[in-house]
Amino acid sequence: MKPVPFSRRHVLAAGSATLAMPFMSRGVRAAPINIRYATGGGIGPNEMETIIFLDHLKQNVLKNYGKSYTLEMTFTRGTPEAATLLASGQVDLATQSFATFAVATTKNAVPGGLTIISDNYQDGHKGNASNTFFVLKDSPIKSIADLKGKKVGVNAFGSAVDLVLRVVLKKNKLDPKSDVQIVEVNFPNMAAAIREKRIDCGVLVIPFLAVESPKGDLRALFTGGDAFGPSSVIFQVAATDFLKKNADAVKGFLADYVTGLAWYYDKANRAKALELVSAFTKSPRDVLDSYFATPRDYYRDPNGCLTADVVQKPIDAMLEEKLIPAKVDAAKYIDLSYLPHPCAK
Repeated sequence: MKPVPFSRRHVLAAGSATLAMPFMSRGVRAAPINIRYATGGGIGPNEMETIIFLDHLKQNVLKNYGKSYTLEMTFTRGTPEAATLLASGQVDLATQSFATFAVATTKNAVPGGLTIISDNYQDGHKGNASNTFFVLKDSPIKSIADLKGKKVGVNAFGSAVDLVLRVVLKKNKLDPKSDVQIVEVNFPNMAAAIREKRIDCGVLVIPFLAVESPKGDLRALFTGGDAFGPSSVIFQVAATDFLKKNADAVKGFLADYVTGLAWYYDKANRAKALELVSAFTKSPRDVLDSYFATPRDYYRDPNGCLTADVVQKPIDAMLEEKLIPAKVDAAKYIDLSYLPHPCAK
């Protein structure tokens, strides 16, 4: 069989089809980028990302989900596990504490490095809740100096509240290594340990702070603000390489984060917000209502902003305590340009 020769009409038709292909493809929306996210161990409402991306908000509130990005969330046992997932390339974004961020940075644990892209919550802001060390109401301990020779409870050595304790003790001329006995007590058991006199002083954090302090038998001795003033406890980070390659997806994610944050703080949504968070966290609705998204909660910047100094202060304390081998300049790792609204400089 003889091959069929191409006519001028065939060539023109083929050329027209080829030219048309780019114009046809312009109408096809690019697939959203899947963001793999690791939480810092909290199950809302402390970690707002865990409740902002619930199905109700994805379907009714968030504008970018399913368009510029989708989210695959891994719930970890804590920020060290989240840091490990970042280091192994198994996640792209995560919640990190200042402590795990500083350790990961000094060890160059994450290929390409990490970038701080958003606030999560901060401690030590006047008018908001602050992690607080308590003693019994009738305790003879009236000042920090009175802790000499006493037993003080923290959740874990090297944790954020452990660092607060050590800084406050030093400010009051007490040696954390020799003048007090620091012991580990998990947060849910801390109030009972104080009441049963297994420890002389212990720290309460949200939600235990909101539940236990109104009972009236405990007395506040000092807070996280006494150590650092306003400081960032946890924030959101991205693997820098992922961030550079997927800027639009991260911008969409952060725009939705800020939108979701505003939705939870809007009083018009209070009933639905409490319903969602109570169902998700298995926390009693009345307990949540007593603090969540009110001044009795931690401070959260409504635009997701933070400043270098709120990250730097606790990291410098880590260096002083020899928990990290070298100084970390927080400002070099912060890029808030992916947030939907400009942050004050």
